[in-house]
Parts: sequence; C-alpha cells; structure tokens
Amino acid sequence: MDYNYSSDAAVAGATTGMIVGLVIGLALCVVMIVASVKIFQKAGKPGWHAIIPFLSNYDLFDLAWGNGILFLLTFVPVANIIVSIMLYIKLAKAFGKDTGFAVGLIFLPFIFLLILAFGDAQYVGPDGVPAGAPAYPQQPYPQQGYPQQPQYQQPQYQQPRPQQPQYQQAPQQAPQQPQYRAPQPQYQQPQYQQPRPQQYQQPQPPQPPQYPNNQPQ
Repeated sequence: MDYNYSSDAAVAGATTGMIVGLVIGLALCVVMIVASVKIFQKAGKPGWHAIIPFLSNYDLFDLAWGNGILFLLTFVPVANIIVSIMLYIKLAKAFGKDTGFAVGLIFLPFIFLLILAFGDAQYVGPDGVPAGAPAYPQQPYPQQGYPQQPQYQQPQYQQPRPQQPQYQQAPQQAPQQPQYRAPQPQYQQPQYQQPRPQQYQQPQPPQPPQYPNNQPQ
C-alpha cells in the first residue's frame, strides 16, 4: 500500500494555516471591538453599539463625519476604498490628532485604534471642531492695492437698566456755639383812660369896691 506523503503534508499545512489565520483574524476582530467600545465611550456613545455591525458603522461615521448615514457609501464598489481612507483621516481630526496619526490608522488600524482608545486623546468633534462652533472661521479677504476695510459689527441691543434713586447724604454742619442776646424790653400796649368830666363852678357875684377910711365922705 503506497501513501502519498507530499499531498498529506500539503493538506496538513493548509489546515494549519487556515487555523492560524482564523485565530489571528478572531484576535484582530476582538481587538477592533475592544478599541471601538473604548472610542465610543470617549465620544459619549454607548459602548455596546460597537458589537452591532451596522450600528457600529453608523456611530463611527457620526463621530468622524457628523452624519452617520454616510456609512452606506461603504457598500459602493471602489468608492468604499476612498470613503474608508477619508474616514480614518476625519477620525484622527475628531480626536485632535494630526495627519501622521491618520496615516497610521490607514496602514496599521489595529495598533493605532488601540492607541486612540487607551491613550490620552479626547474627543473634540467632527473634523476637530467643537460642537456649536463654525467649521470654517470667517476671515476677511485682504484686497490687493486697497486698504482693508473694517468689519461691520452689528450693534448689540442692551436693555436699559432701571436707574436706582441716588440718595445724597446731607452735609454735616459743624456745631455752632449758642449766641447770647441782651433781653429786649417788652412792648406794653398803652392803656386808654376815659377823660374825666369837668366840674361846673358857679360864678361868684361881684363885690362892691372898698374905699379907704381917709377919703372924704
């Protein structure tokens, strides 16, 4: 009975390679899931969303692009490669990382996702812009040959504040010394006296002339 040892060795090698590849693939899947859970938690998303296939893609695009429905572009042939590259670039910006870190996410996603998940990176917002801030700050365009005109600032309406009554404190006067005045005589009202009636005197009769005794009779 003849045995073909070369074919058996090839089958054994292929089987071993499949098993090793399967183990490595499962390990990488576990690493990706663990990293995605931690990244979602940093960004304020529930960590268990990373286990659900389509929901994890939706949340990942929501964190990087600001619109989760864009994950449907990954099902478009050829376009899915470009979209995946842009996804990693925007994901790096969303956590405040530069272009070099984005290149690492593109070529070594299993390593750099772990660094992003368990490092000191904090989630900023889609494209690295905090929530509520404009994506592109408006800057005045300098015109050549003309002086730059000042930007028009819209006047802000300020509600007038009610004026509180101001209380003025009365000036304090120095104590004055008492002034002594000489007593003035009191005014006495004159008393009216009724005139008395004059008494009537009766006239006396004329007396005869008296002659001296030496005159002749």
